[in-house]
Amino acid sequence: MMRTTWLALSLLLVPVLSAAEAAKKPAFAADAAKAPDVAAVVAKVQAFYEKAEGMDARFTQTFRHGGMPSRMGGSTAQGRLRIRKPRGEASARMRWDYDDGRMILVVGELAYTYDPDTKQITLYRLDARTLSAAVTFLWGKGNLADDFEISRSTRTDLGEGVALDLVPRKASEGFSKVHLVVDESTGIVRRSVVVQADGSENHFAFREPKIADVPLSEFDPDRVFPADAVRVDTQLRR
Repeated sequence: MMRTTWLALSLLLVPVLSAAEAAKKPAFAADAAKAPDVAAVVAKVQAFYEKAEGMDARFTQTFRHGGMPSRMGGSTAQGRLRIRKPRGEASARMRWDYDDGRMILVVGELAYTYDPDTKQITLYRLDARTLSAAVTFLWGKGNLADDFEISRSTRTDLGEGVALDLVPRKASEGFSKVHLVVDESTGIVRRSVVVQADGSENHFAFREPKIADVPLSEFDPDRVFPADAVRVDTQLRR
């Protein structure tokens, strides 16, 4: 169970790709005929998430293994995603509730995973500076074009919408590229695919997305987990 939970957490832990360290390349791939359209779509995505105070959506997560065969390959899970943008002194918050009872909660620089089978909450420390724009744009921070070379995707298996390939400007040990499928009329991301170095793919399809001012209480780690759950710290000191 926990190994599958890590599939979702991997989306949050992709390394930051600093624009200051990036090679001096144009912001978008060099197909001049398509670049304006791509730039417009990316700008709409950025604008949508910068304006939204928060998000509430259903998701389906599918893992496709790309290297050696694995029993994790083809595994599918569903649940609910809630996001709250940082405001004042409150940092960004993200909550993934799986239908089978698992949960991932991110509060600023802390990540909590909950496994209902063991009734265990595991705490991890995140460095907000190491989060890629592929994640932080969801709460209106970061710039996709600074971190990635972006072009139209040639893949035809990603569903309806404008499919984009995002290749990191700086090599990453965690992933080789990201695909985003965007609703061109709104800028909402309908699907996100993180392609790992071995070719494995972590797919997130988002349904029924709603702009929502999600209450802060729904991200309170002292309230959202069962009272009898056991907490285990990893690298955390407090």
